[in-house]
Amino acid sequence: MAGKELDKILSLLRPGETVLVEYTQDSPSELLLWLLVRWARDSGLSILIDDVLDTFPEVLARLEVLGFDVSGFDELPVVKIGGSRNAGRVIGTIDVDRHSIDFRYYEKIYTPVAGGNTINPVLGFHKLFMILTDRELLRLIRNVAGFVGRKDRIALYLVNSDVIASKPGGFGALFREVATTVLAFYPSESGYTLGVMKTPRKELLGKEVVIL
Repeated sequence: MAGKELDKILSLLRPGETVLVEYTQDSPSELLLWLLVRWARDSGLSILIDDVLDTFPEVLARLEVLGFDVSGFDELPVVKIGGSRNAGRVIGTIDVDRHSIDFRYYEKIYTPVAGGNTINPVLGFHKLFMILTDRELLRLIRNVAGFVGRKDRIALYLVNSDVIASKPGGFGALFREVATTVLAFYPSESGYTLGVMKTPRKELLGKEVVIL
């Protein structure tokens, strides 16, 4: 499993970034969260998870089945965005309805626990592409763009690229434009590979790391 090479990529991320991590439907996406948590802990960074529509408990269940050590995951602070199954230490809950997400309320929840050294994985964001109208989705991406440059966190959106690609209207392309860094996780001849597709750091562009 990748170690130092992956850490080199993650260590170059900066507070204020919005990172889009796209994975294919046939990739072990749960491994991405496990590696992010491991790296954050080793680096002395705090962690805050956004759980969209019960994705966090789904990921934890798969990690446990695969034999990964998830000790301490039940203590991670979590903002629940829709859904009904709790995992981690839920610090706030936001309803998802036809009026999208109340980002002002979200900010009130996350601000007290976020700091300049906070890693913020967002799980299941792609599910919102399936239930929101075009107008609501455009508003949602605009709200995400409003958080770019906020120095109290590094947000990493782990999304299923196949789900996003199935949504017409160019919303996936707009999301990639908003992101400061784009990573792609996909199966390759060498195994499962994480590649750097977009980055403000020239030395990282096109760099690939075999994860598993």
